[in-house]
Amino acid sequence: MHKKFRKMAVSVLAGLLASSSLLSMAVHAEEHYDVYNYDRWEEAIPSQAGYLAARAVSGQDLGIGDFSEPSDIFRDAYDQFFIADSKNNRIVVTNSDLTESVMIMEEFRNKDGSKTTLKQPEGVYVAPETDLVYIADYGNSRVLVCDYDCNVQMEITKPQSELFSQELTFMPQRVLADKAGNVYIVLGNITTGAAMFNNEGEFQGYYGANTVEATSAVIANYFWKLISTDEMRSRTSRTVPSGITSFDLDDEGFIYTCTQSTSQKKDTVKKLNPAGTNLFASLETSWGDVESVYDSNTNKNYQSMICDIEIADDGNINCLDLTSGRVFQYDEEGNLLFVFGSSSEQLGGFTEVTAIESIGEKVLVLDTRKNTVTVFEETDFGRIVHDATVKYNGGYYEEALEPWYQVLQYDGNYRRAFLGISAALLVKGDYAGSMKYAKLADSPYRYNRAFEGYRTEWLTEHIKGVTIVVILLVIAIIALRMYLKKHYKPNLEYDITRTDERKRQEEGE
Repeated sequence: MHKKFRKMAVSVLAGLLASSSLLSMAVHAEEHYDVYNYDRWEEAIPSQAGYLAARAVSGQDLGIGDFSEPSDIFRDAYDQFFIADSKNNRIVVTNSDLTESVMIMEEFRNKDGSKTTLKQPEGVYVAPETDLVYIADYGNSRVLVCDYDCNVQMEITKPQSELFSQELTFMPQRVLADKAGNVYIVLGNITTGAAMFNNEGEFQGYYGANTVEATSAVIANYFWKLISTDEMRSRTSRTVPSGITSFDLDDEGFIYTCTQSTSQKKDTVKKLNPAGTNLFASLETSWGDVESVYDSNTNKNYQSMICDIEIADDGNINCLDLTSGRVFQYDEEGNLLFVFGSSSEQLGGFTEVTAIESIGEKVLVLDTRKNTVTVFEETDFGRIVHDATVKYNGGYYEEALEPWYQVLQYDGNYRRAFLGISAALLVKGDYAGSMKYAKLADSPYRYNRAFEGYRTEWLTEHIKGVTIVVILLVIAIIALRMYLKKHYKPNLEYDITRTDERKRQEEGE
């Protein structure tokens, strides 16, 4: 009961902060689906839209015929988009506005002059340092590396190594290359991480493997195997981690991976350094929906399965949810910014999402069933949130203060704004104000920091009075002790006589 009352009280207080603006403000962005975010108690609440679906682009719109189950989209250094048109066995290259096709990559020339074609390409990546195009040629069990003129520079096939089981088929689904030319490949039948090759195409091992989450079932299975016979163990299912589904590379060289699994909560999204260490291991972020969410459009409950990840130019992390067709956008620290998209036939809704990309203020989502690319554009609310976020993450807390106040005018329950305002007021030395907004955000960490400053400030302002009080207390204690010592001096002679008399009585007995 106390928790419910506290939640209600804080929610009312948060609403009052922006009530004057909200009463006079019309809804700035509406979609056919429910727009929501999560509050400080990780409960879904209505919110303003950060993005709106502007249009859906098909192959017909580009004048190249229909797409057929496109599976990946990537933006190169020249803001051109490369689309893996899987069942049409081609890579379609468009301009930055997705209004026309500038090139179709179908036929490739080998170094010996022979020609080769694609078969069901699943992934595409363009290295900004070299302009080399990396194609996960799934149907041909290879990764094809070529230039913009379709001249093949290298072909990566199944490695002849003891580290790679020769019984497995080489099934590349996603590919990328780092600044050193190392190639990372997501294989559909491998759960030990991405296969890693050097710039010469030589197999180096696996990178970024997920760990098995220590659930009760996993622990029970482990102890059961300890006491089982060999025959019993042979009939027991193995506990293996979920494989990487997709990945992306940021400007600093960190690789972000995602895992499409409803059973595994750990390692859903990871940020890996060159050594393969997950820098997001300590984050408490719930990637995707916190719990299964009911969608009124489909009359179903959804549990998030992150099928693709993309790092925007401003560092924001876009995660694509296969089950709900939603995009979950986070800042570089893992704070949820926006949720948009849905499962539906309308614009802004999807049948089966497969890839995500961004350019400037736009986010693009590829639907492999609708055979379209949906373009989402940033709203006024989204622009203000992004402005505040960039300033805040850059350490310009005071400069971000006014944008955060504007955010609350749109959404009086936007927790990220409470945190930002609390941090800005703390830097300005307004400790009481910082404590107030930290409480609204239900952030004990920020509240304690503000309280420490408030306590120090109070002591500084009242140091003379505190010192006088302490001195008076010391004097009073000393005077009291002297008074007691003078008026209540113990009668030692009487005590000694009584003691001697008691001893004589004990000896007489």
